[in-house]
Amino acid sequence: MFAMSATAQESTTKGAQKPVIMVVPEKAWCINNGFTQDSNPKAVDYEKALLNDDVLNVITKMGGIMEERGYPLKLLRAALDDLQNEAAMDIALVSKADGEIQEDDLDKLIRVANADILVNIAFTRTTYGPRNMVEFRVTSVDAASAKQIGGETGRSSASGAPISALLEEAVLGFMDNFSGSIQRHFEDVANNGREGSIIFKIASDCPLNFESDVTLNGETGELAEAIEYWMNENTVNGQFTQNGKSRVRLAFEQVRFPLFGKSKFGGKAKALNAEGFIKPITSFLSQFDISVATTPVGIGKVYVVLGGK
Repeated sequence: MFAMSATAQESTTKGAQKPVIMVVPEKAWCINNGFTQDSNPKAVDYEKALLNDDVLNVITKMGGIMEERGYPLKLLRAALDDLQNEAAMDIALVSKADGEIQEDDLDKLIRVANADILVNIAFTRTTYGPRNMVEFRVTSVDAASAKQIGGETGRSSASGAPISALLEEAVLGFMDNFSGSIQRHFEDVANNGREGSIIFKIASDCPLNFESDVTLNGETGELAEAIEYWMNENTVNGQFTQNGKSRVRLAFEQVRFPLFGKSKFGGKAKALNAEGFIKPITSFLSQFDISVATTPVGIGKVYVVLGGK
C-alpha cells in the first residue's frame, strides 16, 4: 500500500468571479410539451424547442436577467451550432470502452458550452381572453455533478403584456435569493473543488490490470492503489470516493478537483473540467509503460482508458 500525503493541492479562487451560466428549457418540460426527437420521444430536441417563440423569448429574457446580475452567459443557440461538428465524437463515444460510454444531448451541450451552472426553466402560459398569465419554475443545477443548487416558482398577474414582461414580473420577486444560492454554491466549489466522476478502464493492449503489482517510491502495491495515491495527491483535500473496482475497471465518484488549473503554455489560470484535471496522470502512469486516452461526458465525468505504449 502506498503512503498518502496528508496535504493536497488547494484550488485557486478569483475573488468575486461569477460562474458561467447557460439557460436551457427543463428536460421534463420539453418532453411533456412535445419538444422531442422524432425517433425517440424521450430524448429532448433543443433545436425544435428553440423554434417556439415562447421558449426563445423566455430563454432570452431569463439570460438577460442573469446577465444584469453580472453572470457571464453561454448561449444555448451557440452551443447547438457548435454541436454540428460533433459527429466524430459520437462515433468515439459509442466505440470506446465496450460501448459503456454514453453521452446524451444535454451532456454534449454542457461540454461544448463549458458552463458552470445550468439554469433550467419551465413555464405555463394561461390565456384569459386578451390577457395572459405565466407560471414559472426555475432551477439551478451544477453542470459537473448534475446536483440541484436551488429552485423557485413564480406567477405573474393576468395581463396583455408580452410574455417576456410577464416572465420578468414572475421571477424578479425571487431572483435575489435564486442568484444568491448560485453564488454561494460557486464560492464553495471554488474553495472545495468541483465534484465529478472518473472511470478507469483497461484496454486489451494494456500490459497491466488494476490488480497487477507495481513499485512506486520504493513500495509495492496494486496499480489501483497507485492511481488512488495520485488521486489523493491531486484532488482538493484528498476528497474522492472509490466506487467499484475489478481487474479491468476502477471508478471514483464525488471527486473534488480544482476549479482552476494552469495552462500548459504560459502558466495562465484556466477553468478545469474533469478531463483537464485527469490529463496529468498520463506522465505519472508512463513509468509503468501505460498510455492514457480520455473521453469526456459533459464536464464532470471522464472515462480514462489505459493501454500499452
